[in-house]
Amino acid sequence: MIHGGVTESGSHPSSSNPGGLVEAGLTETGLPADPSGVLDERPPAAPTAEPVTLAESLMSEAGWGPENFGTEGPNPPYLRIGGKLWVTLTEFEPCFASFRRDRGPFRSKVAIASHLAKYDAIMVDPLAFEECFGPGEGNQTVFPFGAWLEIRRVGFGGLELWGKRQGAVTLPLDALAVASAIWLRRKGSTPRSGPT
Repeated sequence: MIHGGVTESGSHPSSSNPGGLVEAGLTETGLPADPSGVLDERPPAAPTAEPVTLAESLMSEAGWGPENFGTEGPNPPYLRIGGKLWVTLTEFEPCFASFRRDRGPFRSKVAIASHLAKYDAIMVDPLAFEECFGPGEGNQTVFPFGAWLEIRRVGFGGLELWGKRQGAVTLPLDALAVASAIWLRRKGSTPRSGPT
């Protein structure tokens, strides 16, 4: 388009470079003059869903914010593991509870079973056991750390998990309190070799 005798590219309309096509590296057909590197400039394809920490999943899925987590300790964020009593007063289920009272005298709660049902596998960093149960507890004889385990069942006795090499494994609920050391993966996610 011409504005005041000059094209948008800044060249004069009667010049041999109408519209500034050559200056922009384009031919008159609108194609790049030098096709090398054109594919490199394309935006990358949408990445496959990456595994997330338990804290990240609660922020994205349950709408929690940083204020719902505790920060006192070497591996924040932290959360509380509690129970949720149903209105019928006959059912009590384990839940993630906000570290702080964020709803007046109450804490936000998310049922562990329904939250983990959105994911197909869990991986535990040894830091979770070291921090909850003491030094030396984060070794392979205690729990298969760094392996993706299928989530089978959630109860107050812990998470019942399954690994192809490990078989049936139970993860104590206490370890879930170290939300930065628990990794979750959805079906189709890119596998990780271990926590970072």
